[in-house]
Amino acid sequence: EMSPIYCHSTFSCDNNVLFMEVLEKEAEKLGLRALLHEKPFAGINGSGKHNNWSVGTDSGMNFFYPGKTDEARTLFVTAIACLAYGLCQHNEVVRCCVATAGNDHRLGAQEAPPAIMSLYPGTGFETFVDEIIKGGPLLGYKAEKTTADPKASAVMPAVCGVEDRNR
Repeated sequence: EMSPIYCHSTFSCDNNVLFMEVLEKEAEKLGLRALLHEKPFAGINGSGKHNNWSVGTDSGMNFFYPGKTDEARTLFVTAIACLAYGLCQHNEVVRCCVATAGNDHRLGAQEAPPAIMSLYPGTGFETFVDEIIKGGPLLGYKAEKTTADPKASAVMPAVCGVEDRNR
């Protein structure tokens, strides 16, 4: 697995391409082939190749993290609202950027339909947004960590992330 350090998106993309080139060349030296397709075989996980992105300030404040202060929470709610609005207004541009043959096959054949774009920051935030729509305050969202019960006595409950990461 390759998991590079967070950096500017242009550097990250360059690192990703460089890694794939080196991987293919080294595999060839060993008489092997590196399969970089996200889902090379039906029903079997592939490379999972993707890039995560976020938006933040030069001081390290992440717009897409709920945070622990009122300022950070307000920024989070506002950033998610802006992202949702931007996706709604410019969905054709986003679709043009991600509508590759590989993505359409992977998403259409193995996962969600490629024509559908979704923004799902989690059930807790969804409930909070429903309250805002009903006239509730913009401030007040608190992301609560939970644990998942593995239903096995030999395994401890796992700490879950604050919310779903698909935002």
